[in-house]
Amino acid sequence: MQAVKIEATVPGDRQLLLKIPAEIPAGEVEILILAKEPVPDNRHLMAFLDELEQLPPSPRNPQAIEADIQAERNSWE
Repeated sequence: MQAVKIEATVPGDRQLLLKIPAEIPAGEVEILILAKEPVPDNRHLMAFLDELEQLPPSPRNPQAIEADIQAERNSWE
């Protein structure tokens, strides 16, 4: 199986006309369309940050967090 990336813009009528590169032989193919993620709305991010400010501070300090991370890493070996 060979993959080819072709960038395109979907028009309002939702119909694409694609020119397939010559290295793709004629015959059956599968077409996969990946929609690019929309630009996030910063209002959602600001609401999330506001919610974070309402949470009580964590009782864990950076040293305790690092110790937990190191313990997890050590368990992998």
